[in-house]
Amino acid sequence: MKEIKFGVSISLRGRYSVQGRESFEGLTLWVKDVNQSGGIPVRKYGKKLPIKLIYYDDESSADKCQILVEKLIVEDKVDVLIGPYSSGLTLSAAPIADKYKKILWNHGGSSDEIFKKGFRYIVSTISPASKYLNGIIDMVRTIDKEAKKIAIFQAKDSGFSVSVAKGAGGYGKEKGVQVTNFKYQSGTKDFSSLLKQLKEDKPDIILSGGRAEDEVILAKQIIEHRGSAKAIGLIVAGIKHFKEQLGKDAECFLGPSQWERMIKIKPDFGATPEEFFKRFKDAYGKEPDYTAAQGYNIGLVIQKGIEESGTLEDISIRETIKKMEFKTFYGDFKIDPITGNQIGHRMLIVQWQGDNKFIVYPKEVAERHPIYPKT
Repeated sequence: MKEIKFGVSISLRGRYSVQGRESFEGLTLWVKDVNQSGGIPVRKYGKKLPIKLIYYDDESSADKCQILVEKLIVEDKVDVLIGPYSSGLTLSAAPIADKYKKILWNHGGSSDEIFKKGFRYIVSTISPASKYLNGIIDMVRTIDKEAKKIAIFQAKDSGFSVSVAKGAGGYGKEKGVQVTNFKYQSGTKDFSSLLKQLKEDKPDIILSGGRAEDEVILAKQIIEHRGSAKAIGLIVAGIKHFKEQLGKDAECFLGPSQWERMIKIKPDFGATPEEFFKRFKDAYGKEPDYTAAQGYNIGLVIQKGIEESGTLEDISIRETIKKMEFKTFYGDFKIDPITGNQIGHRMLIVQWQGDNKFIVYPKEVAERHPIYPKT
């Protein structure tokens, strides 16, 4: 045994390429860091083994992703199979992993649908989609007990978007808030008819859980239609791509984030948040979003599993990992031992203030107070 073969089908082109490319950069950086340290110690072989990363561009295509995942398992015979970016592609990859009894290490698919399909060979490191927007509801209700109406935009043809909307809607109703859903088709360019209804509804909070390109268009049109909500939370507002697209108009928008540089974490294993941030910026000349942290973190989790189990045998690593609770720079790790879904990690809420985004919720890790109501 001379090396550990890691394989991934990733979106370097197509509609998921913004997040896909950055998560791949995070993964690649982890591989570089491990190899510079001599590799991963594997007890079974009595030595450290370097990593060889085999990757293919699935171009954001579910069909191509399936073909490439099978190629990684059958032809390349990878020791470790890392999942693609996006919930849709993860749903296409999971049946192939099940077919070959190969663990799919999931860092890019958060739709709750993934874990309702009965897949037996998946381990996830990210918070499920149904939890993404709940923190915004909690934050607003803490500040303003009179906020009683929520409008939720969802792409009706996206499993991820449906999961986000269903989770936020259910949570809002639990809190005694009136919820109205506004459904659209992915790729919509004109939201004016829905925004006219929105104006009549007069919500206190606007939330959305769609694709990045759809939400950028939605945000611009909300501004054009002078939406009067006190708080607006979009999935895309959690990444710097949103600021790049909206410029100064990004001000006050809220977004969920899986990870931020300034999170106060003392990891049990691996780099600190600041160390990861510096390594990424030095390597790529830009600041990492949480998607990059997801790519780096999936490597750390697998590394921890290999080191603790002492083997490269898939099931043994999974069995070891599912009994563990630990903390990386990314946050808490703990999985549901039955489904493999992530139950330990917590979402953050960020807000654009000036030229930067800051953690504004939960209170115990917040960098700044939220600007509320939205200016």
